[in-house]
Amino acid sequence: MRSKKFRDKTSGKDKLVAKDDPQSAYAESFRYIRANIDFSGIDNEYKAIMITSPDPDSGKSLISANLAITYAALNKKTLIIDLDLRKPTIHKIFPECHSSYGITGLLKDVLKADEAIIETAVPNLAVLPVGITPADPSALLNSEKLKQLYHTLYETYDCIIIDTPPVMSVADAQTISSWVDGSILVVRNNYTKQENAKKALKTLHAAGAKVIGTIFNNTDMKMRDYYYGE
Repeated sequence: MRSKKFRDKTSGKDKLVAKDDPQSAYAESFRYIRANIDFSGIDNEYKAIMITSPDPDSGKSLISANLAITYAALNKKTLIIDLDLRKPTIHKIFPECHSSYGITGLLKDVLKADEAIIETAVPNLAVLPVGITPADPSALLNSEKLKQLYHTLYETYDCIIIDTPPVMSVADAQTISSWVDGSILVVRNNYTKQENAKKALKTLHAAGAKVIGTIFNNTDMKMRDYYYGE
């Protein structure tokens, strides 16, 4: 599969280019990624997609957010679920989520689904943040209540993007990969060791994950490049 490069020459905060500058070449790169995912899923639709990486700080959360925005732009009812229960990030990207109890409040019956799930400023896009970081992330992740919640959301939304912890840090991504239709691995240039990338792929395959592609994230102080390929 041919690669597509994305460049953001700003050196300030990471931004949602798919939302803030949708006509830019930068946003087009995420639409290219979405198109490749859809093309790969002609026979088996990738309705729920997990985004992970071998290591922390690879840019997977921002990629998850931008990719979700491109699906919402197709008038698909889209949901981002933050299942990085140890180091959640999605709520920082979408400031609407700052006061939400999210998944933890929902599973503890503190909130109802329509209170825990936050509608963003992007049409057709909602976010289910982690909320209060759970004391025992593994227990929550493997709970029947979370599995039932996921199945309910799967039937409710047209597209679900799930942000997960890095593969090499904890076993969470392997567990989640068994739920979703496909997984994408984010590899950061000059940061992710080749051996770790290979181990991450091997680990996902061993867990039965359907790895549909890799996003190559080339990050330095002056530019950010994204490549997508199998």
